[in-house]
Amino acid sequence: MLPEKTAQAGAVTINFAEGPQSGPPFVLLHGGGDRWQYLLPIIPTLRWHLFALDLRGHGKSGRVPGAYRPEHYADDIVAWMEQHLTEPAIFFGHSLGGWVALLAAVQKLDKIRALILADPPLNIERFLAIEGSEARIGMWRAMRDLALSGPSVPELADFLANLPAQVPGQDKPGRLGDLPGMDAVYLRAWAKNLSQADPDVILYHAGGRMDEYVEKVDLDGVLGRIPCPVLLVQADPSHGGLVTDGNAQHVLSLLADGMHVKLEGASHALG
Repeated sequence: MLPEKTAQAGAVTINFAEGPQSGPPFVLLHGGGDRWQYLLPIIPTLRWHLFALDLRGHGKSGRVPGAYRPEHYADDIVAWMEQHLTEPAIFFGHSLGGWVALLAAVQKLDKIRALILADPPLNIERFLAIEGSEARIGMWRAMRDLALSGPSVPELADFLANLPAQVPGQDKPGRLGDLPGMDAVYLRAWAKNLSQADPDVILYHAGGRMDEYVEKVDLDGVLGRIPCPVLLVQADPSHGGLVTDGNAQHVLSLLADGMHVKLEGASHALG
């Protein structure tokens, strides 16, 4: 396990883990509702000077109720970069972490060697359509209500497993726990991550306020201003991946130096 440290980023304390100085800096950003330990499975394969951060409101980082939009997370990362990066770094961001990496990178291009974007939602209209549905808002509302009640990790894992989901090869909706990669071990780890997150991180989702959540996110504008190499890792849309083939091609058309790999059969969790 990597040793953990803290850094002050404006009004919030950011918790992060740092690995040995065995190469150039490599920064890992988890997705929404997770914590830096979510990325432990890939960390042993990386021979770099690793930094794995908890976003505000997640893991052991400070909580700022009502201030959990993408630009808030990005501003924290920029403040952290100014303190801890003495040379350009590679940034890996999964899901929400991909958004945060992009929004931070465009503010500090001199600190970025390359970006790896792991299945972030890169089409705002599609993202809003998904998150604005009654079923999705109801799911987030139920999850937030449960989180506010202080559930145990097994209770959270059971809730996640029984969320409705479209299972490949089945005509009728199934359970999230039946999707590829969503086994009991993964769901328990996800539940543990959620148990350490501020319930307010999904306040916009549960309140049907996603237009407000993304009002300062201009993905096309940001992508067109990134000069460094960018690798887009696409999960399989038929297994819950957020990036469609069309999204991927659009993103590549905007990037100055873009590459793309699709993980056939992989869920959004990349498993």
